[in-house]
Amino acid sequence: MAPPGLSRYLGGPQSMSQFGHPQQQHLQHHAHNLGSSNLARPSLGGGHPSFGNPNSSLNLFAPSGAGSGGFGGGFGGGAGAGGSSAAGGNGTGLGSHAAQMGFAHGMALQRQEAHDVAGMGGSDFKSMGKGRIRDVWRGNLAQEMAILRGLVERYPYISMDTEFPGIVARPMGTFTTKADYHYQTLRCNVDLLKMIQLGITLLSPEGELPPPHTSEGGGGSTYQNNLMPCPCTWQFNFRFSVHEDMYAQDSIDLLQKSGLDFQMHEKNGIDPLEFGSYLITSGLVLTEDVRWISFHSGYDFGYLLKIMMCQPLPDDEVEFRKQLDIFFPSLYDIKFLMKSASRKHGVNDSPLSPHAAQILNNLGQKSGLQDIADELGVKRVGPTHQAGSDSLVTGKIFFEMRRLVFGGDIDDGQYMGQVWGLNGVGQPASATAAAASAGAASHGQPAGANGASTYANGGAPSTPNTGHVSLANTPAHGQSAGNGLGPMTPGGGGGAFGAFQFGK
Repeated sequence: MAPPGLSRYLGGPQSMSQFGHPQQQHLQHHAHNLGSSNLARPSLGGGHPSFGNPNSSLNLFAPSGAGSGGFGGGFGGGAGAGGSSAAGGNGTGLGSHAAQMGFAHGMALQRQEAHDVAGMGGSDFKSMGKGRIRDVWRGNLAQEMAILRGLVERYPYISMDTEFPGIVARPMGTFTTKADYHYQTLRCNVDLLKMIQLGITLLSPEGELPPPHTSEGGGGSTYQNNLMPCPCTWQFNFRFSVHEDMYAQDSIDLLQKSGLDFQMHEKNGIDPLEFGSYLITSGLVLTEDVRWISFHSGYDFGYLLKIMMCQPLPDDEVEFRKQLDIFFPSLYDIKFLMKSASRKHGVNDSPLSPHAAQILNNLGQKSGLQDIADELGVKRVGPTHQAGSDSLVTGKIFFEMRRLVFGGDIDDGQYMGQVWGLNGVGQPASATAAAASAGAASHGQPAGANGASTYANGGAPSTPNTGHVSLANTPAHGQSAGNGLGPMTPGGGGGAFGAFQFGK
């Protein structure tokens, strides 16, 4: 049965006439104009069957003469907005020349947007725009975390990067290994400072990104009803104030040059502890099925553990490792992978291929993220030193490195769980690695699994106990620093710190 005529909607039930809705008055005005002119009153009865159907794909921006999908067909057989009577622009309302021009312009914009989205090409990094890096603030945190939960099962590889306000403290004392010194530096700075950004990129086991629209990916939760492309990268922006929080000035200057808006961070930034509660229940952590990809990532994982545990980092690296293995049981560090291959001249207990050896030779002593991306031919999307862009390029580097350097496969027994700059997770898993460690030990400084030197008794590295302005003492949380100021991690309230800003 055809829907009732327009008069029903213009007049409405008697019981509702008292509300005098402005849109109703507007329609009545145009109905009067249509009646007083020579234009036929539009009728819904003979129009397009999709008109008024919320599930219809009716294109309201279709031009005149485009068939039943446009306004000419949608308003019945009379001279509607797209009919011949209005073609010369003599009509009023929807039949006016201005209205037709507006519809044509809207259709052009719609086509251009569809072309742009198609041009992103899913995982085509060369043509993909920044539109697939989604900025997440306090207001859209819940929505974006829901999307991540729905995608992670099909895209269980997560590349990540963080931006934080630099290094403001150095530990003092004597350390068994260089890695011990690095961990104590990490601990006191993570405890003192706040994370500013976190970038997360989802990838499939083959290195593919989620498609722009869910219809291309075999189902799943829709993103904004498919009216805009689904992100492949999420950039979480945390609450941070340059007036109240501690930071190193050179780091803040660099982040500002990279485009970070610290006024937005202060006003609309995410509460880190709220994000931590979402992350714990997201399915992204606490599971071996999800593999995290990182680059020189001790600080990255330190900040994530801090916000999920809601407490300072452990006093020693052994306990830190236990927490890391619980929350991130499957992780890779690209810098460790590349350094290991270069040091051993082989991967997976096999010699390097000629092409892999050439890549490592070309890199030489260069080991930065962008250096590796350039050598592997990985194109960056978005600005450097923003967590979203860095996580995206980190994910692409990993799969290119796996293909070109590791021959398509990475031995998890040798490489998983290692974080560059910290102590290894155990004895080397292969005879080749064991021999390499033994050879290094014969020269007096055995190499740790991650390249950190291990020192013999009496040869431990140390920092001067002279109160140098760039250093900070980091005793255990419950101990005193010996000067009555208490521990140097948050809540202690004392210490000698380096060049940083804390309030103004």
